[in-house]
Amino acid sequence: MKINQIKVYGYGKWQNQSFTLNKNNLQIIYGTNESGKTTLLSLVMGILFGYKDGRGHSYEQYIPKETSSYGGSLSITTDDNRNFLVKRISGTYGGKVSVYDLDNECDTDSNILSDILGPIDRETFEHIFYFGDLNIKDISKLNNNELIERIQKVGFIGSNEWISINEKLDKESRSLYAPNGRKPPLNKKLKDYEKLLTKINDSKGNLNEYENYLYNNQLANKKVEQLNNQIKDLDNKIYTLNNHKNNWSLYEKLNNHQSLNLKSGFDDASKNKLYSIKNNIELNNKQIEIINNQINDAKDKANHSDQLNFYEQSEDKIDRLYNLSDSINDLVTSFNTKKQLINDYQTKQESFINEHNVELSVDDKNNITKLINNRETSNLSNTMKIILFVLGIILIAILPGWLKIIGLFLASLSIYLYIIKYNQSNNFNKKIQFYKDKYGFSSNDPKQWLVQNNNITNNFQDDINKYKNELVEIQQKINNYFDNWHFAEEYLKLDDNYGNNMSIIDDFVKKNKKNIDENNSLTKIINKYLFQKNELVNKKEKLKNQLIKFFEQRNINTSNEFNDEFNKQQSIIQENNRQADIKKQLGENEIQLLKNFKSKTEIENKLNEYQILQSNVKQQMLDNSKNIEKNKLNIKHLISDGTYQDLEQKKANLETEINDMVDEWLTMKLSGQWIDKSLNIATADRIPMFQEKANEYFGLLTNHNYIKITYYKSKLKVTRKDKLQFDAGELSRGTIEQLYLSLILSLAVVFGRDYKMPIIIDDGFNEFDFDRSHNAYKLLDKISESLQIIYVTCNENVFEHYNLDNIINLNEK
Repeated sequence: MKINQIKVYGYGKWQNQSFTLNKNNLQIIYGTNESGKTTLLSLVMGILFGYKDGRGHSYEQYIPKETSSYGGSLSITTDDNRNFLVKRISGTYGGKVSVYDLDNECDTDSNILSDILGPIDRETFEHIFYFGDLNIKDISKLNNNELIERIQKVGFIGSNEWISINEKLDKESRSLYAPNGRKPPLNKKLKDYEKLLTKINDSKGNLNEYENYLYNNQLANKKVEQLNNQIKDLDNKIYTLNNHKNNWSLYEKLNNHQSLNLKSGFDDASKNKLYSIKNNIELNNKQIEIINNQINDAKDKANHSDQLNFYEQSEDKIDRLYNLSDSINDLVTSFNTKKQLINDYQTKQESFINEHNVELSVDDKNNITKLINNRETSNLSNTMKIILFVLGIILIAILPGWLKIIGLFLASLSIYLYIIKYNQSNNFNKKIQFYKDKYGFSSNDPKQWLVQNNNITNNFQDDINKYKNELVEIQQKINNYFDNWHFAEEYLKLDDNYGNNMSIIDDFVKKNKKNIDENNSLTKIINKYLFQKNELVNKKEKLKNQLIKFFEQRNINTSNEFNDEFNKQQSIIQENNRQADIKKQLGENEIQLLKNFKSKTEIENKLNEYQILQSNVKQQMLDNSKNIEKNKLNIKHLISDGTYQDLEQKKANLETEINDMVDEWLTMKLSGQWIDKSLNIATADRIPMFQEKANEYFGLLTNHNYIKITYYKSKLKVTRKDKLQFDAGELSRGTIEQLYLSLILSLAVVFGRDYKMPIIIDDGFNEFDFDRSHNAYKLLDKISESLQIIYVTCNENVFEHYNLDNIINLNEK
């Protein structure tokens, strides 16, 4: 797994920050003290393995103070080149984790993170892949022997815990027994045992007297045990009789109770059923009342006027007449039109009579006629000239070459004809003006000059007479139509204004039809309400039948009778419940036992008998107890003098205590030896896996001054390039630190073959001088060829070894 980007939402001092790591496997993160280096690394491990909670780790929590966001995300690439975004925010059990598939651009199951990490949990990661500043500092504070012991245990996960357990076992074993000690408990017990053996040999007197007291005490204790059992038996009997005595009053109530039978049909379910029926009847009545009100409201809204009644009775006749309205309207329109035409012709007739009062000469009349004919011919030729001109222009535009002459000829011809026409028009206008001045005509139209006064007057009068005859015929038809409406004259006030009469008839018909439609609509509503009412009435009958049947099944007639019987039944139920409670309180066994007695007095007599017997037995027990105490005093006196049997018992007890302590001491010693052997075996098994890498890294760190690391008889040895071999204890402190770093980094690389996790080093080279730091950087370059390394440091010399592209400077953030 390779980390490509770290994004912080809110974590300690970091808020809304992104850190993009190098594409190669080595990333240097530089920052001075308090710049947030450790905080950033804590976030990385928190996203991968879960955030520390407040229980015992409050100092390891980095909850931000200035934002509610807590957590961040890692963009990672897996060993099979898949890309994911792992996000973890605040939440229970280490935070809420989610995983986004960057390749397919979709959310995916968060359990995929467990598949990526495999068996690597936080503790395993910190032992193998995480190297903090404390590792080297803790080593540097130890003496040489402790350093050697730590180095020998490298490679065994949890070795520090096992070493701590071994040290604890050794300390506890020495606190229990020390070969030359006097204060340990086992040493004291062994000393007391020697003194007790001496005392046993010196004291064997008073044995017979001691055994007699013991025998008598055994007899007395046996008698006391028998008496004690007898007292317990009497206690039980007295306790039972007292219970009988206390329960007798309840037992009498149980016997004096007369069992009453319950009638069926008067329980809570029946009461609820009755209530439901009555409630439904009441609800049904209210619904019927509401519908009746709605029916009455609809009836009140209906129109029952005399006019509407008349209209409905005469509707067929009215409809037939009304259907003729369009044709009558046409007649009215024609009547008005012809009337207007008569007026117009009469006006024209008068105008012509006043204007045309002269007689033309025959020659002038013929000349004027010629002028009129010439002008009409000229008007026709004007159209031809325009057509010729347009056609000539079109031919000029579309014909090729010399053919355009045709178009030019047509256009020229039209212009020539126009000039001739223009001259003729001027001549015409001059002649018109001559005759107009000669006869004093007011009109410029020569046609009107030719009209004779008598002819015009006769023509106008013929038209006027024709329209008057038509007008009389139309008027007769219209009057006949309106006469047919006389049957409705009470509601139709007609006059001589035909148009007004048609409007009155139209309003009358439309108004009544609207009222009829509204009445029909109200009738439908009333019918709907009547249907609903009919259903409710039927339902009401069913409910009444249910109520009657309910009463008949219970042999009652009213609800009050039901309530009276229901209350009686409730009283019986309560009494039966009280009897059941008494039975439950006494219990069936107690009731059967009380049946053996005739009265409470019989119980009291039996109780008195047992109490007297108990008093006698207790007195016997007291006498025997006094004898036992006397014997105990005598035994105690003999024991204080040191009887043989008592001393033997003390010896046995002391031997048991010594044996237990010896077992405990041996267990601790053997456990410590087992841990030592296990650690040595585990270390020896690990070395073949990472020895090659450890040799390579140790040589690189020491400028190849040392060439080999080996184990000999479970001890770690190194070989210098001059073939000389040294125990780890013979090395300088600085070389031991390099040896330690070689072993732990080689272990990480070996594990990284199967689980490619990033190696995180937090200020791991602070104790190194310049040369050793330089060699350590070369080692990082070497390891980063196969695994990602994130090296966090506050040492400025990192800028001398790496260019700025490889370094994230937290001070600039």
